[in-house]
Amino acid sequence: MKGDFRVCPSCGSRNKPKWDFCARCGESLQGLPLGEPAPVEAIEDDDQTVASAAFPWLTGFGLLAFGALAIAVTLWSEKRPGPDRPNPNIFTLPTMPRSAPTARVGKEPSKAAFDEGLRLLQKGDAAAALPYLSEAVSSNPDNAVYRNFYAKALLNAGQTDEALRQFDAALRLSPGDAGYLADAARALDRSGDTAGAARAYEAVLLREPQNTQVVHDLASLHQRSGRFDQALPLLRQLTDLRPDDLVLRQELAHTLEKTGDTRSAMVEYEKILAERPGADATRSLLAEMRFTQGEKNEAIAVMRDGLARDADAPLLHRGLASLLERTGSAVSIAEAVKEYREYARLAPNAPDAKQLADRADQLERKIAAANPPPS
Repeated sequence: MKGDFRVCPSCGSRNKPKWDFCARCGESLQGLPLGEPAPVEAIEDDDQTVASAAFPWLTGFGLLAFGALAIAVTLWSEKRPGPDRPNPNIFTLPTMPRSAPTARVGKEPSKAAFDEGLRLLQKGDAAAALPYLSEAVSSNPDNAVYRNFYAKALLNAGQTDEALRQFDAALRLSPGDAGYLADAARALDRSGDTAGAARAYEAVLLREPQNTQVVHDLASLHQRSGRFDQALPLLRQLTDLRPDDLVLRQELAHTLEKTGDTRSAMVEYEKILAERPGADATRSLLAEMRFTQGEKNEAIAVMRDGLARDADAPLLHRGLASLLERTGSAVSIAEAVKEYREYARLAPNAPDAKQLADRADQLERKIAAANPPPS
């Protein structure tokens, strides 16, 4: 309908009557009459105007900026300036020539809603952030940043299906962004679609092969799915990139064990203990592997070495008790009784403390029955 639009006083673009701010430049449209002549050529396709104004880098030059948006968004969210000063002429018609830029008004509604939603999301309150981020997306549906953070809030709030739809929308708006693709992969993983998540992670790594977080995410997915042979090369890659990360090296050792390379796994565990002798969980895993390989005395020695360093380590007492009991000798079983009881004393609130204390009583009765006092 003729005149069913408002013309931006700053850039001359035509905007729909219900819009309060220009889709192209963000200038205030409040108080402007409908159908006012524009001094520059008006944009006929309103929907296209919104898309190009929100993300002009989506075409042509935009692909050259691939990979930078995730960093830019983080910096923007941490260092963004406060609200602009209100335009004192907001309630009056401009008197300057139409082609001259006017002072910018305060923050547009969608940006204000997004900022509040982001603040709440960063505080860990995804449920409270959702209404604000939803409002931001509704007000500016072609903004990929808004959709991606809305998707994150939905995912954290447990609304996985809707989160996946919003991640998909963000990727459609910004198909070259590896950060959005990685976020979508994590959402797919959480939803149970491990095959889809693996494909998404692999697509990210084709673009960013040394993205250690994504490499680790994909390795973890393969481990949880029982595909240890696929996790192994990824963990080797990670430990090459981060050789001082002992947690990663323990994951590598565990994965080597699961693929059947027991000897290499034990070597990795031994390297970890050489650097961190107080790693009780690693010590227990190494001792168990040695015991399983028939190296019973060596396994028990590994645990005793740990207790010599820290006599109050409950995990080591429990592990040593188990090894001693399984040797089968009466002397070792009698010592296992003492170790089980020491574990229960040191960790009385552990879920298995009572069970192992009872186990000690049972073993003690068994020993007594096998060795009755002389009559």
